[in-house]
Amino acid sequence: MSDDDLGQILDGLRVREESWRRTGDYFRSGNLDDAFAIEECSGEHEANRIALFYARIIRNLERQRDEQRTLEYEMYLQGKADGQTNLIQRVLANWKFLKRMESRDLHRRLIWLEDETCDE
Repeated sequence: MSDDDLGQILDGLRVREESWRRTGDYFRSGNLDDAFAIEECSGEHEANRIALFYARIIRNLERQRDEQRTLEYEMYLQGKADGQTNLIQRVLANWKFLKRMESRDLHRRLIWLEDETCDE
């Protein structure tokens, strides 16, 4: 699921959680805000229970999103490390040839080795 899709789902769940929370507040205080409609339920306890239900879903989705981002970032870093290790191995394998090269040619050759590593 894309971040945009998940963001839209979370926004919708937050709206529902707030609506139920405000419904519980209404039953507790008796104050009615003109900007929202009271949810249909048996009272404060049910409204609060449903608000907590939505809050739990939101927390779980956010936790899963954060874990996925962490995993993707770790995979990205591992790929970078593998590429660096591969480049180092290529330099070591070609060291006898590389150390005899002129500075300008050496630079071009190292860039070529790096590009070759990225293409694999």
